[in-house]
Amino acid sequence: MNREQEKQSVLTKTFEGTSHDEISAEYNLPDYLPDINRLLKVSAKISESSHYLSGDAVEYDGKLKCAILYATGDGNLKHTEFEREFAGTTAVSGTSGDCDIRFEPQIASVSCRLQNPRKLTAKMKLALATSVFCMGEVSPSVTGKLTAEDENTLEARTHSIASVYSTFAEEKNTPISEDVELDASLPAIEEIISVEMDPYITDIRTGESKVIYKGEILSHILYLAEKDEDIVGNAPNFVSFTAKIPLSGEIMADGISERYIPLASISVNTPEFRPQSNAFGENRTAEIDFDYSVSVELFCNEEAVLTTDMYSTEYESTTETEPLRYDSVLTAKNFNFTSEGSVKTDDSDFDTIIMATATASIDRTEKAGNKLWFTGVANVSVILTNGEGIYLAKNFEVPLRAETDGTGIHEFFEIRTQPTVLSASARLDGDSIHVNLETLISYIVFEKHSEPYVQKLAVYKDKPILREKEASLVLCYPAPTDSLWDIAKKYSTTTAAIMEANSISAETTPSVLIIPRRESTAKKGHRIL
Repeated sequence: MNREQEKQSVLTKTFEGTSHDEISAEYNLPDYLPDINRLLKVSAKISESSHYLSGDAVEYDGKLKCAILYATGDGNLKHTEFEREFAGTTAVSGTSGDCDIRFEPQIASVSCRLQNPRKLTAKMKLALATSVFCMGEVSPSVTGKLTAEDENTLEARTHSIASVYSTFAEEKNTPISEDVELDASLPAIEEIISVEMDPYITDIRTGESKVIYKGEILSHILYLAEKDEDIVGNAPNFVSFTAKIPLSGEIMADGISERYIPLASISVNTPEFRPQSNAFGENRTAEIDFDYSVSVELFCNEEAVLTTDMYSTEYESTTETEPLRYDSVLTAKNFNFTSEGSVKTDDSDFDTIIMATATASIDRTEKAGNKLWFTGVANVSVILTNGEGIYLAKNFEVPLRAETDGTGIHEFFEIRTQPTVLSASARLDGDSIHVNLETLISYIVFEKHSEPYVQKLAVYKDKPILREKEASLVLCYPAPTDSLWDIAKKYSTTTAAIMEANSISAETTPSVLIIPRRESTAKKGHRIL
């Protein structure tokens, strides 16, 4: 056996955990914005983040961007944003050797309290999911001061495993300028109040040294409509609509091929927007300028050789085994589903819906039969008005539960999900608000494995296997569960020698076997007790 050829490394997860970080931020309105009369919608996104491993801790920092939609005292809607830096440390373990860190900060919750008409306090809770993956050696270590000749007397039973390997590619700050035309049924634009952008990937694949992607950016546009002279009254008319902005591109990634499975995420910087007039002098176009960045994790399965048993044919030996826990990447897919929910309204006077948006999260994934079930929640925000310049916000949750095909996924698996609400439509029915949601779930499946392998073989050169008293012919009557490996190990010989002596193949175990006598190559002498 040439042990140098058998050396193998496997990427294993040595740590997994989620910690939390609470962040508070005070914000004062700039002078050009009017006072806040009522907060309507508060949201937050992570605009930047970075991390690095320092000993047994991950140090991280980044920026949060908080968006506020509020009503003024004179019946208008205004939007403002501010950034807050964050930094901290989260403890990890199992970081010896060549390790990669997967660090995924997410906004768990956000709340806002108005201290006075020009000052507010925002509180955001971060969920910091951290995993440590280390490249570990899985070829057995052998003790006993063996010579090269001694190593040739070692027998090893091995089999191949497929262990996941990952790499990374990204594309930063790709600029886009898009002119979004109003539908003919919508009034012209007086002022654009806000543009909220939710990007997602619709198709992604890998080629030779590149990643090719397509996607869309949902742009939720809220604007103040130009006043219609035929309508009596002074209350402003606010209108919202959603446009889909296409995006596509290629990211260079040296060394990858079609066998890599990608999982991408997109972030969008704060857009700049303004109304544009058409040939008739009507502001019926929203010009939106922004840039986006794409980060892609790329996974493939690399073959490794695992030693499951080992012994010496010439000396007494013992093995130490331990379980090897590793993942294999299986597939990446996406699917759409619809759901609905409702909530009671507090005041029937608020009878007009201005805007409805939603975000989604998946809390649990389980397999039942050949189906995968995803369970989570959608956080819905609906802005209403009474038509007299007074506004009301209804923020509520809608449970999500969806199924898709899970054929081929075994019992032990892990799934990473990326849900996006593609559309949220709301309507009033009596004293209730009803919403219909279409949600996209992109997911990647990893199969989890655990099997024992030989970590260490101890060979006792002071205890050679003495063969002088062996019979010239040994007959073996195998039990039904005995393999040729078991029999060879029992008699300190090799499977090849047994197969040759009995003229059989490796798949055959007859009812009677001839065990050939082997001449000992170990030094003659007495056993030391």
